[in-house]
Amino acid sequence: MKLNKIWMAAAIAGTVGATACKKEGFISYNTNPGTIYNLKPEEQFANGVVATFEADFEYFYDYYRIMMPWMQYHTPQNGNGKTFMSEVGNFNQRRGYFYSRVGNVLTDVQQIIDAMPAGEKDKYQHERAIATILKVYYAVYTTDINGSMPYTNAFQARYGGTMTPTYDNQQGLYNTFENELKASINTLKTASGQASYGNADMFYKGDAQSWVKAANALRVRIAMRLMKRDAAKAKSIATEALANAGDNFGSNADNLDFVTSFEHTGSGNNWDPTGAIFRAPKAMIDFLYSTNDPRLRMMFQKNSYTQENFDLAKAQEKLPPTAVFNPRQYVGSFASPDAAADPANAKYYTTRTIRKNGADLVLDTLSRIQYRLFCPGSNGGTGKVTFPLLTYAELCFYRAELAVRSVVGAPGDAEAWYEKGVKASMAYYSQIAKDAAVVEFSEATGAEIDAAYNAPKVKWAAANGLEQIAVQSYINFFKQANEGWSVYKRTGYPSATSTIFPWERVMADGVEQVMPRRAIFGIPVSTDRNYVNAKAAYDDMAKDPEFGQGPTDILGRVWWDKK
Repeated sequence: MKLNKIWMAAAIAGTVGATACKKEGFISYNTNPGTIYNLKPEEQFANGVVATFEADFEYFYDYYRIMMPWMQYHTPQNGNGKTFMSEVGNFNQRRGYFYSRVGNVLTDVQQIIDAMPAGEKDKYQHERAIATILKVYYAVYTTDINGSMPYTNAFQARYGGTMTPTYDNQQGLYNTFENELKASINTLKTASGQASYGNADMFYKGDAQSWVKAANALRVRIAMRLMKRDAAKAKSIATEALANAGDNFGSNADNLDFVTSFEHTGSGNNWDPTGAIFRAPKAMIDFLYSTNDPRLRMMFQKNSYTQENFDLAKAQEKLPPTAVFNPRQYVGSFASPDAAADPANAKYYTTRTIRKNGADLVLDTLSRIQYRLFCPGSNGGTGKVTFPLLTYAELCFYRAELAVRSVVGAPGDAEAWYEKGVKASMAYYSQIAKDAAVVEFSEATGAEIDAAYNAPKVKWAAANGLEQIAVQSYINFFKQANEGWSVYKRTGYPSATSTIFPWERVMADGVEQVMPRRAIFGIPVSTDRNYVNAKAAYDDMAKDPEFGQGPTDILGRVWWDKK
C-alpha cells in the first residue's frame, strides 16, 4: 500500500529539522559553500523535493498560459488570441529551476554522501540512488524542450570542479540517464544495511522497491522518446526495464506523485487559475461527454445553467420566452481564434446576470476547468493537491504502444494494457479530484468506469489502436501538459482529421496555426562566462536540419523530436 505522502513541516521535523523545507535554506547553501557540510543527506533531499514543487511561476506561465492552451486543455475566458501559439514570454521556467533549485540540491545530496568516511558512506547508498533518480527525472524533463545542456560536469564549482561546464548533447544525455538509472536500481536491489530517508522522502518514505519501480517507469518514458532516433536502443531499454513485473508499477498505489495540503498552493496567487476564468476546451469536452467518461466531472465544472437558474433567467427576461432548457451543462470553448471570434459563436461567450436570493449571479454557458484540481485552496477549499510525475496509467499506455509496434510484447497484448491504462486513469482522476474536493465531486464507480471504457470510441479496436492509445494518453496527461505535448509530438495525435477524437483545427485569420515544438534558447553573448560551451552546443544542434532557423525558432526540433 502506498504510504501517506501529505507533507506538513511538522511531519518531517523529527527527521530533517524544522528549517529543512524553507526557502531560506536554499539561499543559505547557495551562497555559503560551507553550509553543505553541516547538512544531513535527509535534510538536503527534503529541500530538493520541495524545490521541485515550488514552481508557481512555471504553472503561471508554462502551464496555464502556454502549454495548456497549445494542447487544448483549456482556453482563456474569451478564447485564444490570434498570436497565442507564438506568445512565449517567460516560457521554459524549468531550465532555471533545474540549475538553481533542483539539480544543484540533489547533487549536494550525492556529494554529502560521497564525502563520508567509507564505512559510513556504504550505509547511504540507497539514499544516494534515490536522489539520483529524482535528479534524472528533472533532467529528462528539462532536456525535453531544451536539447543539449550541461549535466555530467554541471553543479561542480563548489566542489572544486569547473565553472564553465560543457553541454551534453541529447543523445549523450539519454545514454547517461539510462546508465545512472540502471546503477541506481542495482544499488536499491542489492545494497543492505541501509539508512532510510523516512519522512524526508515525501513520495515513498524511503522504500527502495517503490523507487526501483519509479526508475523503471522513467526508463520506459526515455525509451519512448528514442523510438524515432534509435529504435534498437529504445527496444533494449524498454525490454530490460519491463522484464520483471515486481520491478514495475502494478497499480495506482505505486504512482510517483507528490500529494500535499492546499496550503502549498494557497489561493489568489500564481498557483490559482480562478481569476483567469480558464474555460473547458470544446474537443475534449465533446469527447468525454459523448463517452460518459467520469473524468469529465473531475477535470471540468458544469456551467451555471441549472434548471432553476434557467427558469429565473426567463422570468427576469434575460432569455427570450421561447428559450428551451438544455440539460447538458458541460460546454466547451473554441480553441481556434477564428472560431472564438466568429459572431455565430458569440452566444457561447455571452454571460447573463440574474438576481437570485437577493444577490447577482452571473450565468455562463461555458464550463470551466476544475480549479481545485490545480489549486485546492481556490474559493475557500481545503483539500489536497496532487502533482503526478510518473503513473501506472502512463506506463500501461506505453506498454500498449510497445506491444502494437511489436517492440516489447506481441500486438495481441496491446488491448489488455490499453484497457488497464484507461481504467487506471479514470480511477486516478477520481482519487485526486476527491482529495482536492473539486466542485460537486462524486466518486467514479467501477461500473461507471467499465461502461465508459465500453463506449464505441474508447473500447479497443485494433485497426485504430495506436490512435486510441495516443488519445487516451493525451487525456490522462491533463495534469501534465508537457507529457501531453510530447505525445502529440511523438505520434501526431490528437489530430484534426481524426474520426475518434477530432481535435479542433486552430485557425487565425484563415491561416492554420502550427504547433510549437520546443523552447526558445537564449542566444549566448560573448561576455557570458560559459559562452564558448553554449555557442558550441547551439552550433552542434544547428547541424541537424530539423533544428529550425536558429535558437529562437520554436517550430524547430530538438534531437529526440524527429519528423
